[in-house]
Amino acid sequence: MASNGGSLGWALLTGRDADLEPPSAWWRGPAWVKSVLVASSLAVLVGLTYGSWARYLGGSSLLLVFFLLLLQLAPPLLAVRFPLTAVRVAAAGMVSAIIATLFPAPYAPFGPTLSDWPLQVHVLPYLPVLAMTLARTKTGQGWGISLIAIVLATAVGVAGVPRAGTKTLVWSLIVVTVTIVAGYGMQQRRRALEQADVAERTTVEERGKRAALQERALIARELHDIIGHHLSLIALRTDSARYRVPDVSDAAAEEFRALGAAAREALDEARRLVGVLRDAEAEPEHEPQPGLGEVPSLIDGCRASGIEIRAELSGGDGVPAMIELAAYRILQEALSNAARHSPGSTVDVEVRQGTDGLTILVENGPPSRSAAPSAGDGTGLAGIAERVTLIGGSCETGPRADGGFRVAVTLELPGVSDA
Repeated sequence: MASNGGSLGWALLTGRDADLEPPSAWWRGPAWVKSVLVASSLAVLVGLTYGSWARYLGGSSLLLVFFLLLLQLAPPLLAVRFPLTAVRVAAAGMVSAIIATLFPAPYAPFGPTLSDWPLQVHVLPYLPVLAMTLARTKTGQGWGISLIAIVLATAVGVAGVPRAGTKTLVWSLIVVTVTIVAGYGMQQRRRALEQADVAERTTVEERGKRAALQERALIARELHDIIGHHLSLIALRTDSARYRVPDVSDAAAEEFRALGAAAREALDEARRLVGVLRDAEAEPEHEPQPGLGEVPSLIDGCRASGIEIRAELSGGDGVPAMIELAAYRILQEALSNAARHSPGSTVDVEVRQGTDGLTILVENGPPSRSAAPSAGDGTGLAGIAERVTLIGGSCETGPRADGGFRVAVTLELPGVSDA
């Protein structure tokens, strides 16, 4: 028990503030409002404390009054960063106040005002500090702190018996019990919020991993179609070379045969690899994969659906098929993203082949009408990033200052980095 905290000795001496849980972000308003509220509360507390004890102890006990005032103000200031220290100081202040009530001023200090009973003002900061500390305790840590609070409440009630009878004792125990229950309720709420936050983060991470795996599987299938096309062509041409090329020697024919066998073996390996990556329900793709040559048709189709597009297309000669496919898919996703989230806006599309690679830029302005509800979860942008990572290059996606959106991608081309 002592190692985990919670004992009476841990609450009084051996426990550390670091043993407790971090504080919850309970404040949601502006910082200056919080500062004003704290300063106002402390000012009221100073006035009540000084007035109560100065009236009760008399003008000759100013040092004791300021000592009690210090024990009164320190706990609220320490509660956020040093909760266990704060509740100890508050408990020490309560004990000191109970002892101080045994030495009233020689003249009659009592009257009809609130300041006639100084123990009340020492209870005021102790209760919220107690609740805030219990809210940050771990399992089994709070019972020692709660026991001390009940003992102090009993002492306050007993000290009030000569003046108010048992009424003060009953109310002290009721108020402290309610405070303890409230502290444990705050503790359970904090744990529930933490568990919900962890579950939400786990869900987001799992969704991102699943989206990345799905995108990689799609890329793998597309690469298989591209590579498979070229490997099949190599196998076909090497097998037919002996018939198409005149005067082929036996050594050359054997070399062609070996090359064809190697191409077919590589094609089989690629198919097996894609079979591992492909979803169980996914159907193989038999259509030719799109490239830069199909970009005008893609843009025309988007225009036909009501999207206003300004396009500038240049280059595209000598771009490998894998990069052409990636560029087409990136454009396809960027245009779909603009159509979903910025209906009615104008979309600017630029595809340019330059010395720095193949540049793809898609920008749209803010929507001119409300967007329809979308089930999109950001996996499209994740897919763009996956393709750029696979090929090499840079990717920048994000909102513009005017409320629009920008997708800027540069894909590396073979030989560009060496130029």
